Parts: sequence; structure tokens; C-alpha cells
Amino acid sequence: MGLLAMVFLVTMVNLTTPSGIGPLGVLVFFTLVYLVCLSVMVVLSRAFFALRDKLQKSRVHVGAKKSYYYGSVLAFVPMILIFMRSFGELNLLEVALAVLFAVLGCFYISKRA
Repeated sequence: MGLLAMVFLVTMVNLTTPSGIGPLGVLVFFTLVYLVCLSVMVVLSRAFFALRDKLQKSRVHVGAKKSYYYGSVLAFVPMILIFMRSFGELNLLEVALAVLFAVLGCFYISKRA
């Protein structure tokens, strides 16, 4: 899924301009960016939990569903940063707020899922 989204994203970036594609195209662009980030973050979270399970035998195994939850929260952070950047310059406070969102989201997932 992520590879297909990456192909469409690269094609869209090379063939169109933001002013020429319209609002629906911008929505498709941001959706594709999110899908690519989601794929990367799910793979990284699965690798992280596999490594953690391998190093610490006493830990509980984290399944694919929970890795997807972590990946979806972490994939939204670059989107938040892009949205904040579109309103003006991005400074340390906005980055800290995005990181706080990720930390709170991951904490919520670790307690509820």
C-alpha cells in the first residue's frame, strides 16, 4: 500500500503544480503523504517491537494491530508539522507541541489497546 502511494505521490509531484491541481488534488496529495508516512512508521514500529522482544524476553509481544495504532499516531506528526508550516514559520514550540501529541497518543495506546 505504501509503495503504491509513493508511486502515485512521485507521479503527482512530477506532473502537476499545486495551483493547477485544485483543492481535491491537494487533498489527495496530503492523503498520499499520510499513507507513505503510515507505511514507514508501521514498519519502524514493528521493527522496534521485534527488537525489543528479542532483547528482553520478559516483555509482552506487541501484535500487528497495536503496531498499526502506534504507526498511525506517529505518521500524523509530519502532517501536523506540514500544516503548521503552512500558516507561517515553524519554531521550536510548534515542534514541541507535535512531539507532545505523539507522546500522549502513544501513551494512550499503550494503556488502552
